[in-house]
Amino acid sequence: MTHASPATPDTSPAPVRWEMRDALLPGATGVVLVVIALFLAAGLPGKFAEVREFRAALPCAGAVGPAAGHGDCLSERPATVLAKERRKQSKSVVRLVKVAPGAGASPVQVRMQGPGPVFDEVERGDRVVLHSWRSTVWAVGLGDLRQDVHGKPGDVAFGQLGVALALAILGAALLLAALRRVLRRPRDPVVRAWRAAVPCVAAVVAAGVAITASAVSADAPLVLLVSAAGCAVSGTAAALLTRLLGRRATDDVVLEPTALTGRQVVRATVVGDVPYSVEGHGHLVLDPPLEPGGRARLASASDAYGKAVLDPLPDTLVPLRLRHKHVADPRPGRWWSDVVMRWYSEVVLECRDGEAPVLVVAERHDMRRILGALPPPAG
Repeated sequence: MTHASPATPDTSPAPVRWEMRDALLPGATGVVLVVIALFLAAGLPGKFAEVREFRAALPCAGAVGPAAGHGDCLSERPATVLAKERRKQSKSVVRLVKVAPGAGASPVQVRMQGPGPVFDEVERGDRVVLHSWRSTVWAVGLGDLRQDVHGKPGDVAFGQLGVALALAILGAALLLAALRRVLRRPRDPVVRAWRAAVPCVAAVVAAGVAITASAVSADAPLVLLVSAAGCAVSGTAAALLTRLLGRRATDDVVLEPTALTGRQVVRATVVGDVPYSVEGHGHLVLDPPLEPGGRARLASASDAYGKAVLDPLPDTLVPLRLRHKHVADPRPGRWWSDVVMRWYSEVVLECRDGEAPVLVVAERHDMRRILGALPPPAG
């Protein structure tokens, strides 16, 4: 048994109510992200100025001993390895090397970037070379090998640049989505869920490209260029995919009903200007008909057991068609995280009770049971 759209014009559902929060939530989130990105970007000039000074620094001629490494030159200090340690933190591995510069200087512990080449080869008692700039150790040398450490000038600057770009991209995408939602409302009140999902995925991909570029590149203009290219490519792909998906002629859903053999309680929400659409009622009680060939009895309930407050659904409720969810569909009494998690698993049964449009929203496996308890759609 399939559920098709009705052919009679008088059963066409009325547009669902649009809520201002559909634009306010992404818009406000976008503003916050852009403000944070601007705050991070404001501190980048000073950090990149330090990076340029570090790259322009020259080796310290004849600078040795504990006093070396405190100026603007690049110094090298001999040191002895006291210990090395590999720690597990969450899903990452921290590699630490503790060295003694000698000549009465205090021991220094540095965190190595990656497993090699120095960390895997160095052992306790080995003589190494500490490469320093302005009292900051930026690399450890062992013979002909050299390995950077965390905190090297430029690490923080490029990390902050990547985060700022990612937040700016995501914030701009949310602001454009909110603006588009407001401007398209009078012309297109029914917007499919994928129209919102595709641009969001494109924005996440572009943000990931920006973070990756800042992590692997030491050239700020190149990072900006790659980030801009990522935005252009992902935006173009999203526009083409949206146009391709927009050619679908219908958003109808076909589900095979599940026969109702006994009393069942399913998770579903009834939305409409009707007395049995009650806030807080997130379940439907499905009772078999009292006599063979009769109509099943349905009621909205506030609990998963169907034993609390019940509001029966009348026999005047007529199913019209089954479809995918629209962005403008109401989301009564739900947290936004719950909406996101259940968005693509839910479908909507458009109904009519007299002149009042009614929506029944449920996940697919629950909707099969609801369809088994209701008569086939009109037409």
